[in-house]
Amino acid sequence: MSRPEENQLPIASSLQQVVGALVFGADHPLTVEEIRACLREVADESPDAASFAEASARDVRDALESIGKELERLKLGIELAEISSAFRFQSEASCGRWLRFMLRKERPNRLSRPSLETLAIIAYRQPIAKSEIEGIRGVIVDHILKALMELHLVRIVGRSDLPGRPFLYGTTASFLDHFGLKSLGELNEMDPTLQRSKLSERKAIHRKAKPAVQEEDDSANATEDVAASNPEEKPASTESAPDLVKEVLGPDEPPPGAEPIHEAP
Repeated sequence: MSRPEENQLPIASSLQQVVGALVFGADHPLTVEEIRACLREVADESPDAASFAEASARDVRDALESIGKELERLKLGIELAEISSAFRFQSEASCGRWLRFMLRKERPNRLSRPSLETLAIIAYRQPIAKSEIEGIRGVIVDHILKALMELHLVRIVGRSDLPGRPFLYGTTASFLDHFGLKSLGELNEMDPTLQRSKLSERKAIHRKAKPAVQEEDDSANATEDVAASNPEEKPASTESAPDLVKEVLGPDEPPPGAEPIHEAP
């Protein structure tokens, strides 16, 4: 009779089964490449798991798609969501009231209309300077812009080459997470009447023409350009975010009569 410690655990029968377990057990949303890397590394240590090591990105995506469809068919109150090119399980929005009661959570504060207007301008026109936002809205946005940064929905992505070198703002990965977007490309699908500005055009607005002898300086500016085009990248500036907020947006207290950040309860 074999001893208990010699009994081997059963091997998963399908890629879908393994992928589902990985997404469920992860402490953060998983990308397709993270899943593939895990499959390869486990195969190196466990030869009996080698059948999953050669799974392509298409194979993993097909498995994820099958999981999503199966959850939708079973109506278990759980869905597979793709957020910022990574996947996670989450409860369906329609079940939120029961979850809030069980977890004793208050209804989350909703952003006010002025906050949403400011955030929408940044999302569709990024990278964008504060003066441009104020020109579109017709009001001072210091207080709201600061609040959006503290909520990690907006961040500084670089500096303009225009006089004064104003800071440029863009959205964050948390913005995609908050609104359940796979990528910024989905903004155009949400409302066909609103289309994101072309990144090349936005960068051209804030880039000063340089003579050929200054080409070596372009490499320094390239970091800011990449950060402006990719919300997951870190800010180009080496200064800390709190210091930048204080420098750009002034004191902590909102001015008298400032627009509200959240909807009134």
